Amino acid sequence: MSATKQRIEFFLGANSAEGFVSLYDQWVDQKTIQAFYVIKGGAGCGKSTLMGRVAARMEQEGYEVEYIRCSGDPDSLDGIRIPEKGVAMVDGTSPHTIDPAYTGATGHYIDLGAGYDRKALSDLREEIVTAVRAYQACYPAAYRRIQSAKESWDRGRKPLRTQETLEKTAKRAETILKRELKGTREGRGTTCRRFLGGITCRGELFLEGTVQTLCREGYWIRDDYGLAGDLLACLEQGFLERGYDVISCPSEIDPGRLAHLLVPDRALAFVTEKVAGAEFRTIRTESLVEKEALQEGKSFLRLSDRVAEELMKEGMEHLARAKENHDTLEQLYHPYVDFSLAEEMAERITREILDLPDTVS
Repeated sequence: MSATKQRIEFFLGANSAEGFVSLYDQWVDQKTIQAFYVIKGGAGCGKSTLMGRVAARMEQEGYEVEYIRCSGDPDSLDGIRIPEKGVAMVDGTSPHTIDPAYTGATGHYIDLGAGYDRKALSDLREEIVTAVRAYQACYPAAYRRIQSAKESWDRGRKPLRTQETLEKTAKRAETILKRELKGTREGRGTTCRRFLGGITCRGELFLEGTVQTLCREGYWIRDDYGLAGDLLACLEQGFLERGYDVISCPSEIDPGRLAHLLVPDRALAFVTEKVAGAEFRTIRTESLVEKEALQEGKSFLRLSDRVAEELMKEGMEHLARAKENHDTLEQLYHPYVDFSLAEEMAERITREILDLPDTVS
């Protein structure tokens, strides 16, 4: 077991310019994991509460837990993973629908929908249908705003992405790699993908606590000119080629580019958001931009950023309305849910997990 407990949090889903983007399918290897629990059940049946209870008990027993926060409601959990037990638990309902690949062998269903009073909820059918439709309608509107914001952001930065600028960016990455790595390991490193930030009903969130937990040193990339993704891609490739495992964190707005990179074996972070209390080196992307392109494009860049900021604000307002409608839906369900079922399941599953052998010494 771990000598100390750590609080590690990520998102596996993102409200992005591409719509909802999911990383759930690559989160765990169901062939090798000891137990993969998939929770089924609708609104308000206690899925997040069940996971929270199991996680709290495992931490009390001294185990490290990875928390997966919900992109729709970051105060709720969509998953937990206990690496030292080779165990994970996930909310397997839409929009990140997932099922066990090897049911009964490594995969197990948890049906919390069995705790509903079906007769009472049938009488509330019209109210429930109205609340579900209102909730679901908010997301397409939010995604349209986020997509338009991303397009405006891209238009402002495109003139700055000259060949000279991209070459300077690659050279800066190589300089950093030489500073941070004095040798090369055998073999190629591996990468896992996690979102370290989210566009949510509470605005744009950055899980800086995860960085503080995993990394002692790092670099803050002040990305006013849209080059962080290129710089991070070069760094990612460099660390992998030199045998280091990395956590690659895509942009929650534009998942096709990286926003952050963590190298846990080196306790080293590269982030585009400032981490409170961290004395990280600062990289200013302005120094990489070709001077003539910068002079010509600055005013257009400021305009495109103002437009993008307003569109993002509107997108997050739609996400906030989605949360309000979902809260209404849960309020309809709550009086007719037997929450003792979730409590009993949490206790039983915790005992099952503790009975499993540790997979990491």
